[in-house]
Amino acid sequence: MKILFLTIVLLISSQSFCQDYKGVYLEKTKVDKNNKIYSLGKEFIFKINISQNDKTYFLKSNNHDDFELSENCDAAGITEIYLTVIKPKLFQRTNKNQTEIVYSYQTRPTNISYTGLVENNINVWTHPPRQGLFQALETSPFPYIKLNQPIGFKWTDSLTIGDQWSNATLAAWEGDLMLTYEYEITGKEKVKTNFGEIECTVVNAIAISNIGTSYLKAYFSDDLGFVKLNYIVFNGMEISLILDRVITGPIFRDGKELIKHKLRI
Repeated sequence: MKILFLTIVLLISSQSFCQDYKGVYLEKTKVDKNNKIYSLGKEFIFKINISQNDKTYFLKSNNHDDFELSENCDAAGITEIYLTVIKPKLFQRTNKNQTEIVYSYQTRPTNISYTGLVENNINVWTHPPRQGLFQALETSPFPYIKLNQPIGFKWTDSLTIGDQWSNATLAAWEGDLMLTYEYEITGKEKVKTNFGEIECTVVNAIAISNIGTSYLKAYFSDDLGFVKLNYIVFNGMEISLILDRVITGPIFRDGKELIKHKLRI
C-alpha cells in the first residue's frame, strides 16, 4: 500500500513539472553520443550581467528560492554560471530523451540543479538556470534555434508551468501559467568573446502570458552553441549570460561527483 501511495505521488509530481515545447524535435536514441557542441564532459562558463532602470546590479547571493542584489560591485558573490554536461546513471536522466546537464555557480559549487538540453541536426534547445534570481528565466523564452533555416524563419511553441516558479519580486501568479512563444531568426551578427569575434545566428523571441511579456535575444554559434543570451523579464530587469570559456573535463555520472571535483580544485 505504501509503495502504491509513493508511486501515485511521484506520478502527480512528474505531471506538475510537465513541460510542453511540443515543437522541439527529440531523438529517441544516441541522445548524447552525437552531440557536436554539448558533448559529455564539456563545461560552459557564463558571465552574468544584471541591470534595471539604467542601474547595474551584482548578485550578492543566490539560493534555491531567494537572492540578494547589490549596486556595489565589491559585494558580488556570484558572477558566473557553469553548465556541465554529464552522463547520468541508468534511469537517472532528469528529462527523457534530453542530454543531462548540471547548473552550478561560482563560489557556491554545492548549489546545483539538474535539467536537460536537446542537440541534434534539427534543433538546439535548453532549459535555463532556474535557481534564485534565475527563476525569472523560467517565465522567459527558453534558448531555442531551428537549424539550417533562413533569416526571417519564424515558429511558435508553448509551455505550462506551475506556481512553484512564482516569485513575489520577479513575477507572481497562482496555479498554472500558460506561456506562448514566438521565435524568429532575425539575422547574423558578430559577437566579441574571449574566443575572438564569432559570427552568430540571432534569434529573437517573446513569451506572452497573462502576467505580461518577456523577451530573449539569443546569439548562436555552430561551434560553441549559445554564446550570448540577453533577457528582458516581466518586471523590466535585464539579465545577460555571456559565454566566457569552455572546459573539457572528466565525465561525471551525477552531481555528487561534480561537487567533489569542484571542491578539490
